[in-house]
Amino acid sequence: MNNQQNQVIETSPSLAEVKLSYKTEKPVNTFPQVSSPDKAIEVLREVWDEDHIQLKEEFVVLLLNNSKRCIGWSKVSLGGSSATIVDPSAIFQVALLASATSIIVAHNHPSGNLNPSKLDKNLTERIKKSGDMLGITLEDHIILTADNYVSLRTKGIL
Repeated sequence: MNNQQNQVIETSPSLAEVKLSYKTEKPVNTFPQVSSPDKAIEVLREVWDEDHIQLKEEFVVLLLNNSKRCIGWSKVSLGGSSATIVDPSAIFQVALLASATSIIVAHNHPSGNLNPSKLDKNLTERIKKSGDMLGITLEDHIILTADNYVSLRTKGIL
């Protein structure tokens, strides 16, 4: 490509440049290591909007590095009192952006019911398959209520 062609690309008003970045101000070794559902709950309770836990269903992803350090989190979806719509591509968009090697997903049940629904199980399987294709491991799917939780991995569903 000559300089004239290069100049056209750099100044073209019809092309949008896409830039992705992830930056933290703290050393990664100070982030919590999440190696169990109990530790995941500690982190999730720190970031969860407790004002919504009995009101609206929310879906959050914890992003882990290869040392299982939680390098970040993101709220992927906010729904109504009985459901929220989750697009796996939104989960993996943020996971790829952060260079996560594994993830833990979680959502709350405002009803207080800890039993995973058929939709919960199907979504977990979709997320797992998508992660497998991208090389990002789904470590767990946790369902929270105001005072309790259930790990789908511990229940043998994942």
